[in-house]
Amino acid sequence: MELELLTPDVWLLEQKRLIGFAIRFGDKRLAVSTIHALRKLDSSLLKEAHDGTFGAVAVIAKHSSRIAGFGFAENGGEGACMVVVHPEARSLGIGSAIVQAMIARLGKLTCNVATDNTASMALCFRLGMTAVSMHRGPTGKPTLRFERNNAQDTSAASRPFLAITAKQDGAKEKQR
Repeated sequence: MELELLTPDVWLLEQKRLIGFAIRFGDKRLAVSTIHALRKLDSSLLKEAHDGTFGAVAVIAKHSSRIAGFGFAENGGEGACMVVVHPEARSLGIGSAIVQAMIARLGKLTCNVATDNTASMALCFRLGMTAVSMHRGPTGKPTLRFERNNAQDTSAASRPFLAITAKQDGAKEKQR
């Protein structure tokens, strides 16, 4: 599996296809506001700011040159956060790798997960995210708010090491 952190140029080329992927394989769990945030994403947020931060991150996981997963977060997850993995690629660690890459890029991540989405809750807990509150989500379901900062990375030895190397056509990340 190969992870690609998208640059503004690559996002503009792939945006329509990735939104379609998210809608098709998101199992009708993505909030309308998240899809709206994807459609309205200012691609310059994917570029490193002068202070070394990123306003957003978009990550593609590829397996045999095909998209196996896609993750997106804006404003550390406060604006929007989602991870979608192709049904045939689930339980292979792709969601974990995407979320780890998002945390590494943003320095922190916040996401909201409906309590009936046990697979996503398990992923968040497995990656050391903390459930900090519960509220009603956009569909009226009880929803947990998860948070994670790089500073919370106390169990890094138990997770695969992710090496990031910047390339002109986008940052590539490989799991070792």
